[in-house]
Amino acid sequence: MADVRVFVDDAVLGRLPEVCAKTGAPADGWLTVTETVDRSGGVATPWLLLLLLLGPLGWVALLVIALAGSGRRPERLTVQVPWTEAADVRLRAARRTLHLLVGLTVLAVAGLFVVGLNPAGIDEAPGGAPALAVVLLAAAAAGLIGAGVASWRVGQVTVGVDLDASRRWVTLIGVHPRFAAEVQARQRQDRHPADRPTP
Repeated sequence: MADVRVFVDDAVLGRLPEVCAKTGAPADGWLTVTETVDRSGGVATPWLLLLLLLGPLGWVALLVIALAGSGRRPERLTVQVPWTEAADVRLRAARRTLHLLVGLTVLAVAGLFVVGLNPAGIDEAPGGAPALAVVLLAAAAAGLIGAGVASWRVGQVTVGVDLDASRRWVTLIGVHPRFAAEVQARQRQDRHPADRPTP
């Protein structure tokens, strides 16, 4: 995979070569990518789940993070990149897996919370609350690890966006080399219009 830098207006308006940014095949659609430009106020999904697993201490940390960022609206950048149906199928599957694993982790953490609040009702079974707590903790840990891997996978099948400090350029991250070459060829043509073939 490659990275390529484009003018922010071209990225926002989708003025890019009609080559899929991920597969390099002829594009048959568009992918809308929205990125938070100011990343200081957010918490990534794996870190959010880890804070949930830490129990009351993690919950207090989440509350502090939420209160610290509540007064600000995060600045977002939305760009359009050429895309194909095949790339979209892979992206949707990766996102479904991530959502499933996040849901599993949240359910396991909620189960741990319930067991912690009411261990007496489960003590009648052999092993009682400790055995159930171990199972739920294992499920939460597996879900957390799986969600981290799934989050990485989503990043691999989509396109990352990074706005530079001047706010004039956007770097498209993880694009196909053919797409990057087409973008660079178009940029060279735009800089040297005399080199363009006459119709």
